[in-house]
Amino acid sequence: MKNSTKLLILLGVISFIFLGCAKKDRDESSTSSTTTTSTSTSTYTRSNTPAKSTVPIPASLSGTGGASSRTANAEDYSSSAIFYTMIKSLVSMMKGIVSGQDLNLMLADVRISDGYKADSSTCYENQSYSITFTQGMYNALVAMEKEFGGTEGESGSMSASFKQSIGTTIKPPVAYKFEDISAGGYNHQISTGDSCSSLTESYRWNTAKTKLASQFKDTNGTDTFKGTITYDNTTKMSTFQMDMTGSVAMKMYFSYKTCTGMTGDCVIYEFKESYSDPTYGTTLMSAVGKADDAGGYAKATMSMTYNGTNMELQYKEFWQGNGTVTAISTCLASYGGSTTDCTVSSNWTTQGTENSTYDESGGYDSGTTTVAVSGVTADGSYLLIETGKTPSSNPEAVLGFGEIRSGKTEWEFWGPDTSITMDVYLINNDGTYTIQSGASVTLT
Repeated sequence: MKNSTKLLILLGVISFIFLGCAKKDRDESSTSSTTTTSTSTSTYTRSNTPAKSTVPIPASLSGTGGASSRTANAEDYSSSAIFYTMIKSLVSMMKGIVSGQDLNLMLADVRISDGYKADSSTCYENQSYSITFTQGMYNALVAMEKEFGGTEGESGSMSASFKQSIGTTIKPPVAYKFEDISAGGYNHQISTGDSCSSLTESYRWNTAKTKLASQFKDTNGTDTFKGTITYDNTTKMSTFQMDMTGSVAMKMYFSYKTCTGMTGDCVIYEFKESYSDPTYGTTLMSAVGKADDAGGYAKATMSMTYNGTNMELQYKEFWQGNGTVTAISTCLASYGGSTTDCTVSSNWTTQGTENSTYDESGGYDSGTTTVAVSGVTADGSYLLIETGKTPSSNPEAVLGFGEIRSGKTEWEFWGPDTSITMDVYLINNDGTYTIQSGASVTLT
């Protein structure tokens, strides 16, 4: 059991090695004209594009919580943690993606205020237009980065890149197109990229500006990352879906919804990840839990096949706001041909002391739409997309994600319109997609 657990920990960490470089930083270009720099602490508020991009992330999910520890001088089991290591890496990666998303939406918001309305026939080239970058815009970037555990001006951050631009007229290094649409429940779309001939990312929202879907794509060496981040201001829920191809094949889904009655920012969440590598085999992780600024909890299952051996590990992890892992409980449900009943408490091994602060009494459903899919039974990761669209040509039309492994089926939908009809595509390990003929999707 000891050796198999070490292997599972290794696989969990390896799957995130490649994620830190998922988004390249873009250098800004500014003109020499300047205005007086304000020292105001007020932040720029978007009014033409959705004002928020995501649900606030609790500080404990980045391990930088400022809330006091619930247990003084608690022993730290971080070196044995599986899920908590992964979720902190995910939050760090999301910070880079969402900061770029916030910057682009803010630039577009300013341009719309300046009179540049929706026009499907017009694309503005990289550095062909100008805006004044204000203290409030900078403060907005800093505030967003802090929500993901960042600090003002840290290396590689958007705030570090744009601090010198406060009060200057800049020519943004982003090409963009703004147009009105009617697709999947969304009414407006901004497409961005390095040039008008390469618009690789998109942002869609509804007329009320309460629902936002941001599609991203980037490369790092031989690896390609692409996916979608959504925010629903009505349900206070966000989703993050990404697949990676290249050195490894990985698919990931993370949904998180605001909860109340806890310390500071609080979310209940669901997490799924599948991973395939020629050396380490295949793994599937599924987790649910709750976290706030002072700490959190995860209940997870990781199953894998390694050198022809099937195994499944169930585990629970408890942590504090400062990143201290106070307890880890594990049960090796299966290994090779042997099985263990993990519903029996004596079959669990616990390091540290569990606590009931984030217990399961209220459940951990993050609030996503119920999805029923028929006609698809094979193991794999899948995308739900507007009927008639393809994930390769129309990534902005992707509205859901699914996972089937060893008879376990889970589907998620993040679109605003549950009356829409959708196709189902298998995500192949080489980054291509295969439509599932005869599949039917029902949303409730």
